[in-house]
Amino acid sequence: MAKFSRIAYFMVVFGMVVNLMVERGEALSCGDLGASISQCSSYATGAVGNPSDGCCNAVKGVYALAKTSADRKVLCNCLKQSSSAVPNIQLSNVAAIPQKCGVPVSFSPDPNFNCNSIN
Repeated sequence: MAKFSRIAYFMVVFGMVVNLMVERGEALSCGDLGASISQCSSYATGAVGNPSDGCCNAVKGVYALAKTSADRKVLCNCLKQSSSAVPNIQLSNVAAIPQKCGVPVSFSPDPNFNCNSIN
C-alpha cells in the first residue's frame, strides 16, 4: 500500500509539472504543466523496466512545446522540483526517460544541475 501511495503522490506532483494545456504564445510555467507525464510514473519509480509508449508520447509533446531557452529552463526547474519532492523516486530512471524516448533533452532532474546553463 505504501508503494501505491508513493506512486500516486508522484503522479500528482509530476502531473502538476507537465500538462499539455499551454496556450499558444504563452511562456511555459510549472502552473501550466500537469497530468501528461503521469504516464511515466511506473518507470520513474522503478515499477517497470522501460517507459511506456504513453510516457514517451507525453515527453515528446512537452518537448515540442519548449521552443525557447526560457521554456527549457522552466521545464528543467519544474522537473527538478517535482523529482526532489517525491520519496523513493529513481532519479536515474527520470533522467533516462528522454533518451529512451528519443527526445534530445539537455538537462537533468539532478537537484544540483544548473538549469540556467541551458541554451
